[in-house]
Amino acid sequence: MTTYEIGQIVRLKSGGPKMTIKSADGDAWACQWFDRNGKIHSDSFPESMLDVFVPRPRDVEE
Repeated sequence: MTTYEIGQIVRLKSGGPKMTIKSADGDAWACQWFDRNGKIHSDSFPESMLDVFVPRPRDVEE
């Protein structure tokens, strides 16, 4: 079981936008994210639905 921290970047296991952990919300985590138009959204998700976001390294050109 992962314990998240406020400000940590996460993503739903099913995909979707990167989200920032805003606060603990009972047995879930309140998250905020921006859509493609720059509108902010928020919702709470059970910990079992979240994964820590790990950026993929970009190809390095020489």
